[in-house]
Parts: sequence; structure tokens; C-alpha cells
Amino acid sequence: MGNLKRYQDVLKKIKTERGEICECCGEKAVHGHHIISVSETSICSELVYEPANIIMLCDDCHALMHPNLRNVSDWAGARKRRGQRLNG
Repeated sequence: MGNLKRYQDVLKKIKTERGEICECCGEKAVHGHHIISVSETSICSELVYEPANIIMLCDDCHALMHPNLRNVSDWAGARKRRGQRLNG
């Protein structure tokens, strides 16, 4: 099994077990985010495929986790929306 297929299978398992809900704010989750980043562990690390090291995030929450990597023009809006569903 290729690395990409293996990772996709892990994400599918996580979505089935936890739902497709952002684990930060409750919106629809579309991204798997590594708690211990791939840049710290390397792409060859088994942590890349460890469900306990991956949280599901929406676009806004994922962008807030990577402020230097994502081009987000409305940081204040992303922060305001983050948690809105859980708080309201």
C-alpha cells in the first residue's frame, strides 16, 4: 500500500469513528491536522499514520494552526467563527 493511500485510509477511519466535525469548533471538518507535525517527525515516521496524532479541523481552524503556511485574508473573521457553533 502506498503512503498516500495509507494516510487516506487513516483519515477515513478517523472520520468514521469521530464524525466529520471539527474537533476545535464543531463545524464540518475537511482537514486532518497532525498534533506533532510531520516537519518534526519526518514523512517516514509512523506518527504520520497514528490516529491519536491527528485531529480533524475545518478550514478556519486549520488555517489558524498554520498561520505562516496559509494565505488567509481574514484572520479576525476566522478567529471569530472558530468556536461559534460550540458557544452558540
